[in-house]
Amino acid sequence: MRPVIDWLWVAAALGVLISAPGCARGADEPRLREDVQERLDRGVKPGLLKVVGLRREGSAPLPPGDSGAPRVVVYFNTTLEVAEDYRFGGWDQLGASSVALALGASENGIFGLQPENRAGDRVRAYGSATYEQNGDGWMPVTAAPVETAAAPDYDGTAPPSRSKQFIDRLAAMVELPPPGVPPQQDEIIAEELSRASENIERRVQRREHTFTIASGPKDGEYARMTGALIAGVQQRAPGVKLRQRHTEGSVENARLLARGEADYAIIQGDVAAAAVAGTDVFSRGGPLDGLRAIGGLFPEPIQVVVAAGSPIRDIAELRGTRVSVGTPDSGTRYDAVAVLEAYGLKQDDLAEARGDTVSAAITRLRRGQIDALFLTAAAPNRMLQQLATTMELRLLPVKGAALEALATARPGLTPIVLPANTYPGQKLDVSTVASAALFVTTIDAPDTEVMRVTDLIFKQVPKERGTTGTSGTSADLVKVSAENELRGVTIPLHPGAARRGR
Repeated sequence: MRPVIDWLWVAAALGVLISAPGCARGADEPRLREDVQERLDRGVKPGLLKVVGLRREGSAPLPPGDSGAPRVVVYFNTTLEVAEDYRFGGWDQLGASSVALALGASENGIFGLQPENRAGDRVRAYGSATYEQNGDGWMPVTAAPVETAAAPDYDGTAPPSRSKQFIDRLAAMVELPPPGVPPQQDEIIAEELSRASENIERRVQRREHTFTIASGPKDGEYARMTGALIAGVQQRAPGVKLRQRHTEGSVENARLLARGEADYAIIQGDVAAAAVAGTDVFSRGGPLDGLRAIGGLFPEPIQVVVAAGSPIRDIAELRGTRVSVGTPDSGTRYDAVAVLEAYGLKQDDLAEARGDTVSAAITRLRRGQIDALFLTAAAPNRMLQQLATTMELRLLPVKGAALEALATARPGLTPIVLPANTYPGQKLDVSTVASAALFVTTIDAPDTEVMRVTDLIFKQVPKERGTTGTSGTSADLVKVSAENELRGVTIPLHPGAARRGR
């Protein structure tokens, strides 16, 4: 007599099998290793990074995808081998952010990726892969890159007690009975108070040997780079105190330095050249000839972005369209005007020339509220990279006579190629022009101080061939390549930087 099958027991057993790591929780270790290698080959460069070791570290559920299908994230540790000499972050080369995106890693989770890696070098990473369940099992899906927290600013000290008299006088100006302060007067007071409060904090911090770096918008690449520089300097020299001041960008930064309202700043090379010469947007106030370079940090290509399905194929076709050209005091606006002129266009030729921040412009492009956006920034730009994981983008090239005209008319602009895979889905190289992001101070900065700052920023940490590096902080991924240190410098070097052994 055949035994009676306990179907409830069989169902329970099947449930256990289905919940095993290889089935219900995304890919098992062999499949994960294959998927990671495929992502590196597709998203970075075929054969550049080889997975030589991988360990699955578990998984966790995620909110369902757009289709409502279940999703999980699978965590792993991996060791990669660099197959050829490569300069991450060099001109015409992919940046470390492309590797981080392919691995689903934060920049704090990658160890050993250097500006100049050699064949045979080992890179370790803590990564993640997202999987979505469908009829064929668990399939890998592209997820947005991991965000890293911004470096905090240092708190300022309290103002001296006698300043209370001035605070009371200011309060009396704004604490008026209804209808209150007239709008125009309120705008003037707010602008002056904002400037005064920032200058007060800078002077107090300077007395405490804390130096102010003018960076850029809070959610922009200059702010991220400055945060990483501050983190790197703090690691190497805990006694050196730095704080960053958020601004619109390069044009404002040059003026802040010249007015003594910042100690250091990141400025595009072409903007710095115009500031020192007193040309273009700096022609009315006269030359800011006290600016001095410390060195070049990284290339900043001009990126003109449209949706992949847009009929616009050439920058000349932007006539009559809605375009974000950047905020008024940004390097993006400065370059957008020049690019449009090189193609025979003015801002008035556009249906709409918007002065959006980068984040606002990206939101409008995603919603179809603008047709294109300009951005001068290190590539890949983090926010554009995130956008490219949710919608297909296309970069318009700067080429031909326009490219030559820009390189001639704007000192500091030079031809550059954005290699394929700079952004997800970018299958072809794209030609454009770029300037170097310069670290700048003024002639008044003491030589010994500048020499020390220069050493802290540009001195490379010794690294033996085949090692995994010395740390895994975000600063490791933005270390300045020796190739970039003097490339694209368009203004005189500060004596303290020039005297340092290079």
